[in-house]
Amino acid sequence: MPSCILTCYYRPKPGGFCKRLFRGINALLDRGHTVHYLAVVSFPIEHPNCHFHRFPWPETKTSGYVFWAVFHLIAPLFLIFIGVKYRVKHLFAFGYTYSLLLQPVRLIKDLPLTLFLRGDTLKKYQTTGKSRSLIRLELFFEGVGIAGTVMYGVSKSLINRINDRHLFFRATKCGILRNDIPSCYTVVYRNASFHFPLRTACVGMIDPGKNQCFLLNVFKKMRAGQILLYLYGTGPDEKILRDLVEQENISNRVLFKGWVQSEQIWPEIDLLLMPSLHEGAPNAVLEALATETPVIASDIPEHREILPQASLLPLSDEKAWKEKLEAIVDNPESQLHQIAEEQKFAGKHLRFDWDNTIVRCIVDASPADPA
Repeated sequence: MPSCILTCYYRPKPGGFCKRLFRGINALLDRGHTVHYLAVVSFPIEHPNCHFHRFPWPETKTSGYVFWAVFHLIAPLFLIFIGVKYRVKHLFAFGYTYSLLLQPVRLIKDLPLTLFLRGDTLKKYQTTGKSRSLIRLELFFEGVGIAGTVMYGVSKSLINRINDRHLFFRATKCGILRNDIPSCYTVVYRNASFHFPLRTACVGMIDPGKNQCFLLNVFKKMRAGQILLYLYGTGPDEKILRDLVEQENISNRVLFKGWVQSEQIWPEIDLLLMPSLHEGAPNAVLEALATETPVIASDIPEHREILPQASLLPLSDEKAWKEKLEAIVDNPESQLHQIAEEQKFAGKHLRFDWDNTIVRCIVDASPADPA
C-alpha cells in the first residue's frame, strides 16, 4: 500500500552518499510511494510524487557554524509542520545528523524512523584531529540521533562500533544494509598482453581518512617508468599532496585527475589502490568489483567484509605495499588476473536487489541482514 514518507538533507553533493540517498528516494517513488523532503537546495529528482520543501537559507552559504546552528534549531519545526500537514507515515534519514532533526516529529506523531548509517563520523573526526569538546558534542548528538530508531549500517563493524559507544541511547532494532555491487557497470575488457606503465588509481575524497599520503610514500620508492598513480577526487588535503609530489619529484608518476564521472575511471586503470584508515562501504571498491578491476586495499574491518584476505595489506607496512606492487609490475598479467578471480567469489553476497531492500527497511520495517 502506498505510503507518505518524510526525509531531509541539507543539499545535493557529489559522491556516494547522495548517490545512495537519491537512489533510495527513487526506489520509493518507483513503487508508488510519496516522498517529502526538506533541504536548502532541491534534489535532482523529477517525479510528481516527490515534493521539495525549501529551508529558507541562502544557497551559497550552507557551511560554517552559523548555518548549522540555525539549521539544527529550525529544521525540526519545519519537519513537524510537514509531517502533520501531509499526514506522513514513515520517516527515514541518511546519517544521525538528520535522524536527530526528525526525532521531534517521530515523538509527536509516534512514527517509525529508519536511520541508515553510511560511515563513522566520530572516527573521521578523530583521524582529522578535531577537538575533544567537538567530539564529545558529536557523541551526544549521535546518541540522541539513534535513540528509538530502526538503525541500519553499511557494515557489521560500523554497527558494532556505534553500539559500543552508547549505553543509554539505543536503537530499537539494528541491521545491516550493505551497498550492492552496481549492475549498471559493464566488465572492462583488458588485453591479454600488458603494456607498461601499470596504471593504478586511488578514488575518493582527498583527505586524511583516505590516506593518499601513504601511497605517495610508497610510490616515491618505486622504479620510475613502470607504474603510474592517478588520484581521482578533490578535497582538503589536495594542496598538501600536490606540494609533496613536487617536493619528492614524482610528478611524472602521480597525476591528479580531479572529479570525473565514475564510469570514465575503470577503462583507464589496471588496478585500484585503497589505503583508507576507515570506510563506510567504499563505492569505489564496489564499482571496481562490478567492472572486474583488481583491488588492493588496507586491512581494515570494512574492507574485510568485501574483499578476500589476499587483497588486503597492513597500513603500517609501506614495504609490504611496495613489494606487492613490484610483484605485480614483474608479472602483471598473472598477478592481476589472480586478484580479479579471487575477488569475483568474495563479492557474491553483494549482488542483490538493493532498491527493493531499502524500501522494505523504510516502509515494512523488514530487516536486511540482522546485526
